Amino acid sequence: MSELLKSRLKESEGKVILIFLHNNFRFTGKCLGSDEKYMELLDFKSNAIKVIEISQIKELEVKDG
Repeated sequence: MSELLKSRLKESEGKVILIFLHNNFRFTGKCLGSDEKYMELLDFKSNAIKVIEISQIKELEVKDG
């Protein structure tokens, strides 16, 4: 698991992010926080909080503004 991905998640707390998982699912929402193993996302589509295992994240995009 990439240390760059972990640090980017920590820096993205409170920001809008787009994540792609290894199973090709994608989620857009507000990053609520993360630890060494999981991240919390307020998913805009379902309006629910999702807890996602960081090792399942393939790609991460941080939106400006």
